[in-house]
Amino acid sequence: MTYEYLKNLKKYNHTIKLLNSDNFAMMVAFFYFVFVSNKHISVTHSTILNYLDDFLYSLNNSYDNAYPKSAKEYLDDFVSDRSGYLKKYHGSEGELLYELTPYTQKALEFLESLEKKEFVGSRTKFNIIFELLEELIFETDLSDEERIKTLQKQKAKIDKQIANIEQKKDLRFDSSRIKEHFMLIEEQSRKLKYDFSQIEYNFRDLNLSAMEQIATEFDSKNSVLESIFDIENSIRESDQGKSFYAFWQILTDSEKNTKFSQMLEHLYTLEPIKEFDEEEKLKNLKFDLLSNANKIAKVSSKLMEQLRRFLDDRVWIENKKILELCKTIEQKALKIKTNIPTKKEFTSIDGAKVSINSVFEKSLYSPKMANEFRADLKDEGLEIDLDSFYDIFFIDEEKLKSNINYFLQIKPQCTLIEVVEKFPIKKGISELVSYLSIAKNSKNSVVMSDKKEKIIIEDEKQNKKSVIIPKIIFIKGLA
Repeated sequence: MTYEYLKNLKKYNHTIKLLNSDNFAMMVAFFYFVFVSNKHISVTHSTILNYLDDFLYSLNNSYDNAYPKSAKEYLDDFVSDRSGYLKKYHGSEGELLYELTPYTQKALEFLESLEKKEFVGSRTKFNIIFELLEELIFETDLSDEERIKTLQKQKAKIDKQIANIEQKKDLRFDSSRIKEHFMLIEEQSRKLKYDFSQIEYNFRDLNLSAMEQIATEFDSKNSVLESIFDIENSIRESDQGKSFYAFWQILTDSEKNTKFSQMLEHLYTLEPIKEFDEEEKLKNLKFDLLSNANKIAKVSSKLMEQLRRFLDDRVWIENKKILELCKTIEQKALKIKTNIPTKKEFTSIDGAKVSINSVFEKSLYSPKMANEFRADLKDEGLEIDLDSFYDIFFIDEEKLKSNINYFLQIKPQCTLIEVVEKFPIKKGISELVSYLSIAKNSKNSVVMSDKKEKIIIEDEKQNKKSVIIPKIIFIKGLA
């Protein structure tokens, strides 16, 4: 960190600008109230304006009209390019939405780290550092023989621990160790939620550079399409992309998700944690992580869709050029119509050639075989099977939704596979399409196009078929 770097950092970095602002206390307290205390990821224009109006009213009553401007004026200051504390954008339904920028997230994270803690656990943190270093060396530096020896030592250690448990020796955590682990879980959870905002911005930066690259190229459609797939692959295969999608896969895994819920519920059955965290800050951790990660997954999908729209624009431009050429040809044809040319060669088209069919290329004549025609008709009536006209069935989407809700009442999420195993598909592909339509139109579902699953369906005639579809997850309570 050089003198020049720090000087520019203080002048241009939005996080430091927020910490140096005259309205620092008001802004940070408001942002913490809306986005941390109330756990909003994004807030509509009317909602945040009402929050800010009530917040300013309370402050002005307590501090002698310290903030005289209107709530709308302060909100405009928060989202201005000069400040950059909040991001403003239009949602899928056209309404204005507001959310914290990564710079503001970093300020909140920094300020939370400054809070004085009655208990600071260093033993657990050091153990984690030690274990990470051991794992890094184990996976990168040791030979196969050394790795086997290391695992054998670990096995001996585990066997000794089992023997101690069997001998009823007390090896459980005391109150101090329980608090240390809880504080570390809370710290890492808070950092992870703040990291989501930065991940989203990094994905947007990758997408922006990709669109700039495509906009400045004038290659063929094939090369543009190729570059789009390369960019999509680079986003997914980047270190950040690999890490996020691996995390998303773990978070949406049904078995691990259920175990995660059970462990969080067990957390607040421990007496030291009940006393240490009366507000139960981590009780809804899984839903907070799902909400934030689901937002990033949707943003990533939308960015890919924007890249594909670039290709559509290129196609439209090329079609426009073709239409312009056609118009030019029509205009020349009209001129020739009124002024008939006297020479044989009156116009030419680059690259066009006349096809010549020589007489000698034609095959010799071969007589056709005479077909025998019988004019007699069988005196039989034509039978039409009308049963198929009455074999019409109705797909009740409300019934399918109740099948999904059956699982969501007892667990936070379920897959389409789980639903059809409990309620088999009996009306063929139409019933499966209805499930897919529910998932497509629902805000509480996630379609993982990169993962495939096989579903067995049965039609009205009890014919069974297997269909491969993307993995579909229905989640309770996601907005």
